[in-house]
Formats: sequence, C-alpha cells, structure tokens
Amino acid sequence: MLYGNAEFHNVAELVPVEGRPGLLLQRVPESVRTGLLEKGQEQIRRASAIEIRFGAEEGMAVPVTLASYGGISLAQVYYGDYWVEDVRLGEAPTTIHLQEREPMFQFAAPWRGEVPRSAYGPIWRIVLQGFEVHLIDLPSGRVRPPQPHEKPALKYLAYGTSITFGISASTPDLSYVSQTAWRLGLDPINLGMPGAAFCEPEMADHIAARNDWAIASLCLSINMLNQGISAEEFKAKAAYMVQTIAKAHPDKPLVCIGLFPSFADLGWAWPEREVNAASREYRDALRDIVRCSGQPQVHYVDGQELLDDWRGLSHDLLHPGNFGMVRIGERLAAFMGPLLQSRRL
Repeated sequence: MLYGNAEFHNVAELVPVEGRPGLLLQRVPESVRTGLLEKGQEQIRRASAIEIRFGAEEGMAVPVTLASYGGISLAQVYYGDYWVEDVRLGEAPTTIHLQEREPMFQFAAPWRGEVPRSAYGPIWRIVLQGFEVHLIDLPSGRVRPPQPHEKPALKYLAYGTSITFGISASTPDLSYVSQTAWRLGLDPINLGMPGAAFCEPEMADHIAARNDWAIASLCLSINMLNQGISAEEFKAKAAYMVQTIAKAHPDKPLVCIGLFPSFADLGWAWPEREVNAASREYRDALRDIVRCSGQPQVHYVDGQELLDDWRGLSHDLLHPGNFGMVRIGERLAAFMGPLLQSRRL
C-alpha cells in the first residue's frame, strides 16, 4: 500500500491504536484480524518482513521516526539490495536518518551497470521484524514511491507459525522466508503467526482473495499439534485452507510444507501442553490433502527434507536457528525454483 508517497510492503492497513502515537503497521486488514482466534489477533499485528520503501533525491536526508510496542523490534536499513545498518526500536520514538554515506560505492555504481543488480533499484528500504511497529513520522514531501522496475516482479507469500515468522532468526534477512525469496529474486510477504497458525477460514479466505502473489507456501502447523488439535481436526481445517486457496488460484504454485523435525518426533511434549496426535499423522494428513486436491499446482514437501540436520534447530528443538533457517531457504528455493518457470515467461 502507498502512504505519504512511500510504499508499505506487507502492510494491509495503517491502524490507529488508542493511547499510542502514530499508526500501527498491520499485515492484514482489521476485518480479517478480528475474525482470528484471540492469540492470532495479537500475533498478526507483529511486524515480519514489513518494509517501508521509497526513493529520494540524490544527497537528500530523510528522517523516518518509528516506535515498537510489546518488545524490541529490529529495523534493517537497505539501499536497494545492499545492507546499510541495523537499528533497534523500543517504545521511545527512534528516528532513522537515511542519507548517502561514505564511501559512495553502493549509492551509485550498482545502477550504472558496473555491479550486477538482482532485485532492487536505488530505493531506501527499512525492513521491520519483531513486535508492533508504529510509524510516527515520515516527511512525504522528500520521498517518492518505488517504480515497478525498482523491486522484484513476483511476490512469494508464506503462511505459517513462528518458524515462518522468523522468530528465532537473529535478523529479518535470515528467516527462511527471506532466504528463499532472496535466492529466487522474489518479494516476500510473510504471514507467519507465532503460536497462532490455526488455519482459520478467515485467513484462508484472505489469502485466496489476494492477487498480489505468484507462489505461496503453507507451513502447517506445529502450533496445532503442540496445542492439542487432533489429526482429524487438523486435516479438516488444513484441507479447507489448501482447497480454498488452490481453487482461487489454479495457475499459481501452492507449496504445502509438512512439519519440520522437532521434539515432537521424539514423542516429547511441550511443558504443560496436551498432544493428541503424532508428527507423522500430521505429515500424512497434509500429504493426503495435496494428493486428493485434484489441483496439479499444489505440491507437498516434507519439512524433514528441508531441514535435514537436527543441528539446525535451536535449544528448544523446535525453532530453527540461523544455520537451520539458511538450510531451509536453500532447499525450499531449490524446490520452488522449477515451479516458477512458467510464471517468469
């Protein structure tokens, strides 16, 4: 969406929140958010792969003021494809000053044919990850929206749990969604919901109604297994999500990701959690949903194949750490790449 001459990527609405300054950058419309379960309503407000993008005149300084509520968020600043700095955000408004810096290599040469450019043109990008990020101020008179040729032509939409969100990656660019998108030259839309990916029909209908993605993945769903949902209930809810999205987009690849390896494969349960199914049952259910979909563009990939080394997990034997995220991104990009060939023609 566009606001104040800037593009807000992976933002559906800018929402006023009582008692807080500025506007919340929200990933789905409020009408969708209020239809989710209570935890989902909270988690979908958190920033994941949200970007503020704009162009500015050469040499012009642009101050952007942001605040984060609920915890510390990270803002990664890029100029085109090139990282500039990381900035931590808290409740006290923080102003990020965007301006060309010495040496000037990354601000000139790549867009004059001297260095290859893979995805983005000469635009500023603030990539946000963490909690509820509010825009406090952005001087619209100093910026312009990105042009179509200054960003990837195709978008990759990912729905899933905290793993998809990238909660255990140390920076936004290390989530498996961002890693996959980077390798394929895609623009990521991250709809990961920590602890709250329950395949609600409202979210299925929302993804089905969107026309801004070329390929999508559904990582389904350790949240449901870890919070007592039986294999039968999971299959019914996941089937609705897969079938609804696939029928609305018969020409777009839809990749269904079975559970990544975790403590659940060892027969263990999260403390004070009830488990009513085995990991194998969830993987088999999702595989059956894909096989019975009747939609040739729907594909299944086992999370155990994407993360094929337990050392890629963090201490909780659930969330992949940086090594695991990179490994998933490598293997998922290799799986998705051939599916995109017809979309690139």
